[in-house]
Amino acid sequence: MKIKQLFLNPFADFSERILFITGLIGFLLSSYLVYLSAEQFNGFMHFYRPEVAASFIAVLKVHALMVLAPFILLYLVGVILNNKTRIIDVLNVILIMPFPLYFMLLLGKIFNQDKFTKQIDEALKNGDHTLSSIDKGQMALFGIFGIFALFLIFYQFYLLVKGMNVAVNNKKIWVGMLFVALYFMLDIGIQFYF
Repeated sequence: MKIKQLFLNPFADFSERILFITGLIGFLLSSYLVYLSAEQFNGFMHFYRPEVAASFIAVLKVHALMVLAPFILLYLVGVILNNKTRIIDVLNVILIMPFPLYFMLLLGKIFNQDKFTKQIDEALKNGDHTLSSIDKGQMALFGIFGIFALFLIFYQFYLLVKGMNVAVNNKKIWVGMLFVALYFMLDIGIQFYF
């Protein structure tokens, strides 16, 4: 198998078992990474820092809800579109598609994004609106990181569309757009709950 195929459509090239195991491992590792960063999920694509750090079990519970909510919605829509839609296929999509987000979270921790954000906050609070006190090399690095993060978010939605197209045997563009729109709307709605 070519690496290109792995990134273009893993849902068509890997067995459901390999996708499920990989997705489950990614779910657990990303939950642990969120726990280590003293953050908590606040929707499918964002995190927040609670006043009191959440336990690993609390992070796992919320992360499980962040998987369960879109799974139920997309599975129901999948069954409406094609009554042969299988639970495992939709579950694998929901488990695999956030991998770019997990990678972005890991890179943010490696590059110490929190420290850089605090430096910008301090500079702005001290009246430095041109950010002249911030290292230009560090600003360039985080600019590149920001562009790469946008690409990863786009790639996450690409995986959602590709995976759901395989799950429901879809070839229509509007159906792929429907999956993205539903995912976005559910994400916005769930933020008010957490």
